Amino acid sequence: MLVEYLASYDRSFDKLSVDRQTGAIEAIDRLLDYFATGQRSHGLGLKRLHRRYWEVRIGLDTRVLFELRNDRLTFILVGNHNEIRRALRRI
Repeated sequence: MLVEYLASYDRSFDKLSVDRQTGAIEAIDRLLDYFATGQRSHGLGLKRLHRRYWEVRIGLDTRVLFELRNDRLTFILVGNHNEIRRALRRI
């Protein structure tokens, strides 16, 4: 599976606290493990939002938005619920 990070993801990731950055990295690692093994880890928080767009939870208020298309996983944004909704409206 090809994994890519958009510039919008990098910008939003850089704005997070160190704790949230660590949480984002761990959530993405769990997600990649899930795609590799097919076994869903406890607390993954994976949710389909719209067609090929998904989110994975970092905590109660932070999520990672990504697109899953064919064999490509594209990370778009990391942010709160409202930021994710705004991003989906622009896509």
